[in-house]
Amino acid sequence: MSARDDETGDLSAERARAAAEDRAWREIVDHYGESPDVAELTELTSPVEPPPEQPPRPLEFRVVRPIIDPDDDEAFRVDDGEGFTPPPLPTPAVITPERRLAWVALVVSPILLVVINLINYAFPGIFTVGLVAAFLASFGYLVATMTPHDPDDDGARV
Repeated sequence: MSARDDETGDLSAERARAAAEDRAWREIVDHYGESPDVAELTELTSPVEPPPEQPPRPLEFRVVRPIIDPDDDEAFRVDDGEGFTPPPLPTPAVITPERRLAWVALVVSPILLVVINLINYAFPGIFTVGLVAAFLASFGYLVATMTPHDPDDDGARV
């Protein structure tokens, strides 16, 4: 058998597979939207019988007691035998007054504007412009003073 005969056989098998797939799709499209034959479906299924009626059971009350005494500290102590103690927590970061003021302006300005509008109080326009300017300035300050992020740092510590 030559390579040419093998290619012809593969080609005819591929054409037959494509024709069968086209026929299957055509049948699906032709029968799309038809309502099912209900009589035929009821013959295929058995009728569902409701379960027999059972009288309701009386309520039972039980007292559940804990297995472990909650006042016993030994029950909740984990000792794996390694004696590992985690390192002390680092000191909290010191926030400069400028950054603290920027955070306050960033949070308080929009909240104050929303509350003022909710109570339908009319402030002078300069006050509203000042709140919007405080929000934008504090956001700009916080972005400008961000520490650069090292792209190789994934946060893992050894």
